[in-house]
Amino acid sequence: MTTSAPEAKFNKMLKENLPNSHITRLESRVGLGIPDMLVALDPPGRFVMIEAKYVPEGSKKIKISPHQASFHLKHADLKCPTFFAVLQKQKGVRYNRVMLFRGNQVEELLTIGVEAKPLFEFHTNFPQWFQFREKLLEKA
Repeated sequence: MTTSAPEAKFNKMLKENLPNSHITRLESRVGLGIPDMLVALDPPGRFVMIEAKYVPEGSKKIKISPHQASFHLKHADLKCPTFFAVLQKQKGVRYNRVMLFRGNQVEELLTIGVEAKPLFEFHTNFPQWFQFREKLLEKA
């Protein structure tokens, strides 16, 4: 599956702005549903996985494949840290909304999309990457 241009830009935004981290882009044709990024957070030397999603202007739906949903649900059962990072294009303004959801919220994301309560959110006109990173370290 190819990544859309806005989603690819969001991946780049995450990679360039997430402090004290190393992001490895994962492109897997073998294991469908594996998240886009393996993120090493230093300190404390912890790995998390993030699936990046882009929601166009006027939409509330997050496109999540059945394989992606299954991956996040299985790993949530094992208490493995997986997340959805979502960039939503805001209507009529220059900034966008960045939201972070836990992987175990996948069913809610499938049903109500961006109306689900995020673990953390900010607008790109006032970036809060350090706080975003801290949420990746919180226990579920």
